Amino acid sequence: MKGLIDELKKSYMNWLNEQTKITEIDGALEITSPLMDRHNDFLQFYVITNDNNKLHLTDDGYILNDLMSAGCDFKSKRRKDLLNTILAGYGVKLSEDNELISEASINNFPQKKHLFLQAMLAVNDMFMTSQTNVHNMFFEDVENFFLENNIRFSEQINLTGKSGLTHKFDFLIPRSKSRPERLISTVNSPTIDKAKSLLFAWGDSKDTRKEGTLMYTFLNDSTKTVKSDIILAFKEYDIKPVLWSNRNDVIEELSA
Repeated sequence: MKGLIDELKKSYMNWLNEQTKITEIDGALEITSPLMDRHNDFLQFYVITNDNNKLHLTDDGYILNDLMSAGCDFKSKRRKDLLNTILAGYGVKLSEDNELISEASINNFPQKKHLFLQAMLAVNDMFMTSQTNVHNMFFEDVENFFLENNIRFSEQINLTGKSGLTHKFDFLIPRSKSRPERLISTVNSPTIDKAKSLLFAWGDSKDTRKEGTLMYTFLNDSTKTVKSDIILAFKEYDIKPVLWSNRNDVIEELSA
């Protein structure tokens, strides 16, 4: 399995590097990644050089403005706090103009680029459901599920993988006498791209944790069926997929 994981990490990094395009536009660099948003458009962000030779990263307001145009409401304090918590986990901030922004240097740009794209994906996935259609976001649903069933957890966990890249996981359940440490990620709208990203994060982080650490991903199937190839991909790389409709099946193993 270790050889398979190493091959996956190599394949994923090669895919990201080979499929990333950089174009100069009006003094800025437009970076187009192979990762896709909810419209199946490639994620793009811009890099601007500041006077002090620092690099300014911005999505030009695309992610939040797109979600708001679809009816997603960020007015409640809970949603604002959750948005800022998610962004902070990736070292990204929100500007007054609804831009996702970050600062980088030449040396740490690869890491900052990685985190910035992951932040764009996370916000796009977490908030893509309009408040008029659902009371809670999926992250909140999973959090409440843990609380209701006395499942101990920490949230917004950052881990540095063997590659040196930082990966964020939504929850960590500490080990007990009978169970090992468990990492949890939530995916509101499962896609192959999101699966690839999580598979890489787990493969890169797994060997940095204590032996026996388990990985789970909660998949939201409340509005549409999760494709079988996504479920199989997780199983292939030792990630236990938990469909939201089957969440009660894992109460015992997560609460122990």
